[in-house]
Parts: sequence; structure tokens; C-alpha cells
Amino acid sequence: MGETMHAVVMHQRGQPSVLRYEQVARPQPAAGEVLVEIHAATVNRTDLFHRSGRFFIQKPLPHILGMDVAGVVAGVGSGVAGWHAGDRVVATFEALGRERDGAYAEFTTVPADQLRPVPDGLDLVAAASVGLAFTTAWVALRRRAGLTADDRLAVTAAASGVGTSALQIGRWLGARTVALTDPDKADRLRPLADAVVDRTAADVAVQVRRAAGGDGPTVVLELVGRATLRASVSMLAPWGRVVCVGTLSGDLAELDVMELLMKNASVLGSFGAITPQEHAEILARFADGSFQPVIDRVEPLSRARAAHEYLESGASFGKVVLVPDAKLPASS
Repeated sequence: MGETMHAVVMHQRGQPSVLRYEQVARPQPAAGEVLVEIHAATVNRTDLFHRSGRFFIQKPLPHILGMDVAGVVAGVGSGVAGWHAGDRVVATFEALGRERDGAYAEFTTVPADQLRPVPDGLDLVAAASVGLAFTTAWVALRRRAGLTADDRLAVTAAASGVGTSALQIGRWLGARTVALTDPDKADRLRPLADAVVDRTAADVAVQVRRAAGGDGPTVVLELVGRATLRASVSMLAPWGRVVCVGTLSGDLAELDVMELLMKNASVLGSFGAITPQEHAEILARFADGSFQPVIDRVEPLSRARAAHEYLESGASFGKVVLVPDAKLPASS
């Protein structure tokens, strides 16, 4: 079998119980690839969808999930230049954990052009937490919404990884920020937002408009889908835009088209890869303290099943990170 490693492998789709902590062959970098010794990987809702079958994995099973990875270079394939053993690196891209084995392991291979250097002063757990959540929020707000200091931003599912990322981006750009969340998470969100609104309130749209000021939010970042999209349009200011990046409650939603017309409002979808320059800028802002990692808990890789159960419970706040068991302090 050659060199081996521990990994979390799914041999079938289904509940978290399909995730098995196993010993498998260590991958070897092909031409143009880099072997990364993993120090941290995150658990994303996309991983849950891939595991359950809601999103289909684009390769045969068995499969290793994980779309965000941070670690050190352990080897390079032929034709790779610019990367050397020991370099601290991070990567997040659509194919990782979907079209190829991902980061729920002690090692993985990554195309060299997908790697980014981790700035000095940024630890690898924090670097991994940037990943899919922060880059998703960045693309939605900066590229699709064109968010500026003149905007008022409301964020649904604000305690999620994407939500906490979006609030930080909005504040950094100078926009007023309003977080929609469950009451038990409100206190933890107050340092990240200008106002926090109970998402379960009967008059939630009225409360958000009041909290945002003016005629209401000019941008709503919509992460929930079916259950909240209509309310997101209702709370929107005239000429505002709703940017959809998630469908936690379902893909199909009903809208009041007349309200869209009367407000001259826009409903936008956001899906796309971040550029290397954008990713480097985000990492630099973490290194200088402009952005902060929001990490709920760090779990050993062997507890990936429990991490999935926790995220599915809705109790998490920010990111859940997996660290290979051998990389954790002895007391963990």
C-alpha cells in the first residue's frame, strides 16, 4: 500500500454515520500538483449537501470531503515552480472535495495554481476558516452587489460562516450592517453588526427597516432561500438588491412580483470563483487584523461525523474546523 494516512471517507451518501475515519493510501502529487500536509480543514454546509446527496459529487465513491485546506507543502509534482517544502499554504476552490478528494485527511494534493501563501502572523487554523465562507461573502458583496459605504446591508442567517464574514466585509467597507439571527445568538453577533434583529419576529421586515435606517437596507444578503426570500424583498429599500448565495431552507421560493416592480428592486444570484488577487487581499486583511476569524469550535479529524451533526443542528456560530488528530495538543 505504500505510505498511508488517516482520512474521513464516505463510501455512500447519507447521514453523518456514512463518514468513516480510516487509514488509506497517501496521495502523490501529479504533474502540476503540490502535496499538502494538512493542519486544518473546515466543515461547510456544502460538505453536508455533498454527503447527503443533495449536491452530487463529481467523482466515483469512495470520497473524501473538504473544500478548504491550510497546511504546509510536503512535496511537489513535476513542472511545479515557486513552491517548496515547508511553505505555509491555503486553498479553497470548487473542485476540492467535489471533483477530487478533499481536505478531511492528513494529506491532500492541490493544483499548484490554486495555492496561496499564508501571510506571516496568520495561523493555519484561522487561514483555513477564511475559505469558502469568506470568499463566498466577498464575491456576493463586492462583485455582485457592488457594496459601498453608502449602502445599508442586512444579512440573513447572520451567525453562519458566510453571515459572520459578510458582516465584517460590510463594516470594513463602511456600510451600516444589520444581522438577522435567532435570539440565543444575538449577543455574540453584536460586536460584528451595527444592529441585531430577531429573525423569528412577526414584524421582522419592519424591524429590519427601522434598524437599517433610511428606507431600509439597500442590500440584503440572502442565505436561507424559500423561508425568507419574500421577507427579504419586503424589507428592501427602493432600488435595492437582494443577493442570493444560499438556499438553506429550500431552492424554490415565492415572490411578490408587484412589490419587486414597485420598488424597482433586483434579485441577483451569486456564484463564482474568487480571483487570486482577491484571495490574497482577504488573507492580508486577516493578517493585519481588519478581519477576524469567527471559529465556533476546533474538532479532531476523527470526530468529523460529530462535527457534521453539530453543524446540522443549527447550533453553530461561525466556523467549525477539523484538525488532524496528530496536530492537536495532547490535552485536546
